Amino acid sequence: MLQNSQPLVSVIIPAYNAERFIAETLNSVVHQTYPEIEVFVIDDGSKDKTVEIARTYESEKLKVLVQKNQGACVARNKGLSLSKGKYIQYLDADDVLSLDKIEKQISILEKNEGCLGISPSVHFMDGEDYIEMNPREESAWIYNTDDPVDFLVRLYGGYGERWMVQTSAWLTPRSITDKIGPWDESLLLDQDGEYFARAVLASKGIRTTGGINYYRRFISGGNISSKYNKKANLESALHALNSKSSYLSEKTNSDAYRQAMATLYLEIAINAYPMYPDIVTICQQKIKDTGKKPSKPVMGGKIIEITKELLGWKAAKKLRLGIHKLSGKGCL
Repeated sequence: MLQNSQPLVSVIIPAYNAERFIAETLNSVVHQTYPEIEVFVIDDGSKDKTVEIARTYESEKLKVLVQKNQGACVARNKGLSLSKGKYIQYLDADDVLSLDKIEKQISILEKNEGCLGISPSVHFMDGEDYIEMNPREESAWIYNTDDPVDFLVRLYGGYGERWMVQTSAWLTPRSITDKIGPWDESLLLDQDGEYFARAVLASKGIRTTGGINYYRRFISGGNISSKYNKKANLESALHALNSKSSYLSEKTNSDAYRQAMATLYLEIAINAYPMYPDIVTICQQKIKDTGKKPSKPVMGGKIIEITKELLGWKAAKKLRLGIHKLSGKGCL
């Protein structure tokens, strides 16, 4: 256990219609083994009992604030402006921290000034017994490094497989949040991807804890693919990727960087095809500019994958749309 004179950690939780989960989330925060925390729950105009439940946890350390519905980034920025901690823990209102998450990350970051903390995570479907589950595959990939640029290039698939790090897996020093500024409130998708690209590049490196520190909940019917059926969301994803590409291009123009960008632009093109040809055209030009052949993501089952290899990703996407239409599941 850490001794007194421990640094304060600010936990910032944007919440919207989270009445089913907010109590479990807050229990994982208020029972942290690390005692020096302050908590800001920023309700983003919920229409259910989220605020009522959160307020049962109010104390000198935990504050509940309410704003009209403006989005998670506005809520995070509000919490950040009120916070005083040396470290910032962002946490989604339906996710759970292991009780030692903050203690383990603080013990490492206090010895590695200017580094970002990152933890392994368990992904689970709502209702599953996540305590007995193992960290997802990509948790074995995260590693200590003093090369933030290479970390991002690898994360984005510059050397092969592409990975993801969820918002709440990070622990961010105040020195970095001050340096990179607020969350981009214009973004609807990939908000954390854009924000933590800036954070990683502003850091001196990455430090991981090992073990299990974070539990990411997925809800049936909340499939991410449904979000990619809306043009505004795709435009947001494209905007976020353009920003990430710009940040990295100031640091490197390596083959791996250009490979990563080609692959990420192809993912957006696939999601946009054939509904939004203007977005597809932009992405294809971006891919051409990299001079690289993008890695093709897995698009479906055996028949779709064979179609992709024989006839290309556009034919595979049309086949996938047709199968879903025939099955009555609508667009995908």
